[in-house]
Amino acid sequence: MSAGNSYSPFGTRYPQSPPGRRTNRLVVASLALLLVLVVIALWLYLYLKSLEKPYAELKGYRVATMQSFNRFLRRGGNRARVGQLTRFLQEEGVGEVTAVHNLLRQGTDWLDIGEPPFAIPPSDQWRNMIATLTLLRDEIEPTVGPVNVLSAYRTANYNRKSGGTSSSKHRDFCGLDLIPKSNISRKELVEELRSLHARLGPESNLGLGIYSNLRFHIDTCGYRTW
Repeated sequence: MSAGNSYSPFGTRYPQSPPGRRTNRLVVASLALLLVLVVIALWLYLYLKSLEKPYAELKGYRVATMQSFNRFLRRGGNRARVGQLTRFLQEEGVGEVTAVHNLLRQGTDWLDIGEPPFAIPPSDQWRNMIATLTLLRDEIEPTVGPVNVLSAYRTANYNRKSGGTSSSKHRDFCGLDLIPKSNISRKELVEELRSLHARLGPESNLGLGIYSNLRFHIDTCGYRTW
């Protein structure tokens, strides 16, 4: 048999693909692998997002995140009602005291009692918050420094499940639970707040409650302290 007609049993039984075809198959396989990796990465991202904590910690207290608030806004007519409340507070001159979502924050134990972290008060209660925000801006923060809002308006269900009293001023959209942003000591905080309460007197209608750690309550719906 001549050299030009050499015979290879292996080559006959298992013919090799032309170089161009082998390259095309490699490209297709690479693209398929890349697609699988993208799908896996997307699934992993969504899975990790589902495990994301719905709260942030403020000095040991859990407050709902802005992502939670944005989800709240997308339900029903919440966005429109929050917009109305925001405009009302701005027209009354207290719209810049604190972000409106802080005033809709029910409390720090919503996960434990199975209640929504945010709620919108009835419009006939909105005026109750004006004096409290004015007091916060003009007296509380100049005395103890900037604060974070831990709890404001509460629904009846939330108030009951959290152990609040039936006469809680949170129910009337008049009370705020606060915590200082600074590193003020508890001793100094208590002294400053009690001195302020005594100085402002009954005409301020200031209700002041001091809890454990640095958490405290203010409202303008009855002069008292606890």
